[in-house]
Amino acid sequence: MSGISSLGVGSGLDLATLVDQLVAAERAPALNRISQKQTRAQTKLSAFGSLRSAIANLESAVGKLKSFETGMKATSASPDAVSATVGGAAVAGVYTVVVHELASAQSLASEAFDDVDAALGEGTLTLTVGDTITEIELAEGANSLAAVRDAINASDAGVNAVIVRDGDAYRLLLSSAEPGAANQMTLTVDGSVDARLASDQMTETVAARDAVFSVNGLELTASTNTIDVIDGLTLTLKQVSEDPIAITVEQDREGVRKALDDLVTKYNALVGQMRDLGRAGTESAQRGPLVGDATLRALESSLGGVFSASHGEPGSGFERLLDLGFSTDVQGKVSLDSAKLDEALATDPARVEALIAAFSESLSGTLEAYTESDGLLEARTDGLNAELKRLGRDREALDRRMAQVEARLRAQFTALDSLLAQFQSTSNYLASQLAGLANLTL
Repeated sequence: MSGISSLGVGSGLDLATLVDQLVAAERAPALNRISQKQTRAQTKLSAFGSLRSAIANLESAVGKLKSFETGMKATSASPDAVSATVGGAAVAGVYTVVVHELASAQSLASEAFDDVDAALGEGTLTLTVGDTITEIELAEGANSLAAVRDAINASDAGVNAVIVRDGDAYRLLLSSAEPGAANQMTLTVDGSVDARLASDQMTETVAARDAVFSVNGLELTASTNTIDVIDGLTLTLKQVSEDPIAITVEQDREGVRKALDDLVTKYNALVGQMRDLGRAGTESAQRGPLVGDATLRALESSLGGVFSASHGEPGSGFERLLDLGFSTDVQGKVSLDSAKLDEALATDPARVEALIAAFSESLSGTLEAYTESDGLLEARTDGLNAELKRLGRDREALDRRMAQVEARLRAQFTALDSLLAQFQSTSNYLASQLAGLANLTL
């Protein structure tokens, strides 16, 4: 019966399905064990990834506090007229500013020219801006109005030149690159250069002026509208003002609170993440993927007392972050009392800065032990990835072994099928012969 090509054809039994079921039954226990281990490893890998992300967010907030400064801020009563920014040397106080005149850059407009490409003579165009003298040679083929514009712009003389259309004619418009009376422009020509390029033949559309203003009644001038007349304070004059404008320089407590609130938010997010990942429960759906994990327990222990630990000068009243208004609840989450923080900042901002900077350095070192390239989380992640690779190889080995089992079963059942087919054929032959004898007897 070597001609049987499909398992079960000879016997009439569904031997192919039987083989598949036998192979599946032998595969199932080993495959389930591998799949369960892979699922656990993948879940833990994902859990460590989310834990690493939460730690990285906290690291970012902590990093901003390493060079912590309480800082100052400046507020203008009329920012549309005068705005103010502060630097590190700013001193708290209130300054009144009156803007009498804004600084302006001079602009000159030439008389009209009919053609921007027509030659304007040969010679020298001398451009003077303050103490800087620039000579521009106008030669044949490079002496049109467009060429003059390009030459001025390329000369780095501190003047911007454009050509504007005035009806059917063209005019050269010059603007000093810097404001202030000291940057007034003059242009002279010699040779056969068109006299309309001289400044005494041009119209002054905007005069060069210095800013005139007062600070607390003191009259001052400046060549620009952005001025640094007070240490650590930069004023930008925007509009002439008739009434005094108050500029208040004070401690930036709002900025301090925002920085510390960010620390609280990121720290609490990490605490919540650790609680979820390590949550115990009677049912598997309630248990966190890292329940009982040594790395997670170590991290929880490392962070447990960071806000109550001493980082400041002993006896100073600012030794721990708890002294600045921080507090922790039974779940380990942190909150900040803004009123107590403001009181601390008002009492001794320098000690507050030192305490927060020292705390940040300490906490940053704790977190780095987990997040650096050879840290604890990296080691756990590497271990889980190695386990997944091993389980992948185990699955491949199981597939190869099951292929061998299936081949053996098919060979056995093929032989059985052939034997049953022979028996069936013999049975049919004997039945036929017996039937023939019965007919002869009759």
